[in-house]
Amino acid sequence: MSLSSGARLLERLRLGGKKSAVACALIVIMLFMWIRVYLGQRPAPAAASPAPAPTPAVVRRLPREVKLLELPKSPGRHDFLPRDFFTMKNPSDFRPQAGRNTGTDQEVPVVSPNETQEVIARIAKTLKLEAVLRSERPQVFINDRLLNVGDRLTVKEGAAFYEFEVLRIDVESVLVQCRGIQLTLQLAQYLEVVP
Repeated sequence: MSLSSGARLLERLRLGGKKSAVACALIVIMLFMWIRVYLGQRPAPAAASPAPAPTPAVVRRLPREVKLLELPKSPGRHDFLPRDFFTMKNPSDFRPQAGRNTGTDQEVPVVSPNETQEVIARIAKTLKLEAVLRSERPQVFINDRLLNVGDRLTVKEGAAFYEFEVLRIDVESVLVQCRGIQLTLQLAQYLEVVP
């Protein structure tokens, strides 16, 4: 009975591969170390020995001479600063003054008046019309969603949500509207490559 269980154990270890071999090796090492502990075979204690006396080293001192060299002056090189860049000649130039025009051009508006339209156009470029199902009730497949006329697709841009409503479905395009702006999405044209 023990022979068959031993044979089964060896077969399982053989099928286990590298992991089993590593586990067996660790078990053998552990058994070897425990046998040494039980038999009292311990390594000899290490004895501290005094450090050897340092041998006097001959230190040779070199004379310290510092020579200042004049850098070559080549035209076109910027080896020197003609003035101190860290002092202000006229500090009043840096004080804010009311009504002072700092340039000749008109100020550029930070927010575009058509910002919403630009954002919607940018988002519409991410919408992919993948398929148009033509039937009594036509449907479109946009960004992995199946939509009918009147359905809405919500897209998140930053912290804002934009809702696109499907207005009309044509053979190869769909008309959507977002915040009063109407856009047409075209069906993607796929090229078939024949070897």
